[in-house]
Amino acid sequence: MRDQHRPKQDLINEVVALRKQVADLREAMIARRRVEEALRQSEEQLRALIDAAPVGLCLFRPNGTPVAANRPFARLLGYDSTSELLRMADTLGVFGSREEQARVVTLVERGLERVAGVVFRRKDGSRQAFGVIGCVSAEPPAVVLVVLERQPQPWRSAPLAALSPAWTAGSRTG
Repeated sequence: MRDQHRPKQDLINEVVALRKQVADLREAMIARRRVEEALRQSEEQLRALIDAAPVGLCLFRPNGTPVAANRPFARLLGYDSTSELLRMADTLGVFGSREEQARVVTLVERGLERVAGVVFRRKDGSRQAFGVIGCVSAEPPAVVLVVLERQPQPWRSAPLAALSPAWTAGSRTG
């Protein structure tokens, strides 16, 4: 044993230093857990916000490949989940054709924010046109599209008298 010939005070100092290192590591571990929990909670809130949006949201690479999407976008195109949409989109794409994809990306990159009649390919293979609002993100380089529903909501086309009195008074409780 190499520590047999060391002075007792050196061994005590080494044990004290090791205990300090262990205490510092525990503090660092607790701080890291707090940061991880805060990050997890923040991600959950962001996902809830995005998935609760009343419109489809999708982030595309400049070549038109989707990177991320919300549930309403997946549902508009007939998919059960965003992960299914993204898996299928890698192979089949989400636009009606490569030309449509290039047209939309080009128009948005040129600064045209609103594009009507953008044709998307649905899960069942059919094509459907939607209105979109788009913009270009510099970092990371991407195109963001807000996809609006093609059909108006039933309550928007209902006559005012058909709505509940609480709604017409400006309250959504009735």
